[in-house]
Amino acid sequence: MFIGHYGVSFVAKRCIPRTSLGSLFLAVQLLDVLFGIFVLAGVEKLRIVPGYAEYNADDLCYMPYPHSLVGAVGWSVAAGLVALAFARRRTAIWIAAAVFSHFILDVPMHTPDLPILGDDSPKIGLGLWQHRNLALAAELVALGVGLWIWRRATTVTPWNRARAATFAGLLIALTVATPFLPTPRDGIQLAQQALAGYVVLAVLAGWLDRFRA
Repeated sequence: MFIGHYGVSFVAKRCIPRTSLGSLFLAVQLLDVLFGIFVLAGVEKLRIVPGYAEYNADDLCYMPYPHSLVGAVGWSVAAGLVALAFARRRTAIWIAAAVFSHFILDVPMHTPDLPILGDDSPKIGLGLWQHRNLALAAELVALGVGLWIWRRATTVTPWNRARAATFAGLLIALTVATPFLPTPRDGIQLAQQALAGYVVLAVLAGWLDRFRA
């Protein structure tokens, strides 16, 4: 899952309203941020294989650290402990849950490439990426539910409502466009594009958060 992960950010914002939406955007994508960094560092690997799946061409061939079940639990706990140093326990729990939600939402989408422990351990994934329309529907449902919960929990002026609607429209447009975007030339380019996208969307989410109450 890609943009759909942000649905969890909006739900978490409803439950811990004092936490920046930008921070929650980074939390739900932390495992992918780490994966992108590890790919650029040569620690983990992905290949671009046209036709690998209907939804994308990403063969995530080696990612035992952030995207294993045990790794996801470890990074979630670490994120929660960091949050606990600066915020209340409730906030720390939600940050940890937001990080771990990435793995949970990835399971139905991925081909069986999510290891339990390490690369040699059994791997899971239900393979919705093999069915573009179903994968796209799952992304939109996850994002839409989060947006709906977030919208009902906040109040805005008409002008700020326009900003929120524009941002929501951007996320929906990115969701629909994702399976049709040009295929990156290799895993390095994909990692670079993904990391840039995560940062830009987190900054936009943090900016938008300033106008809501």
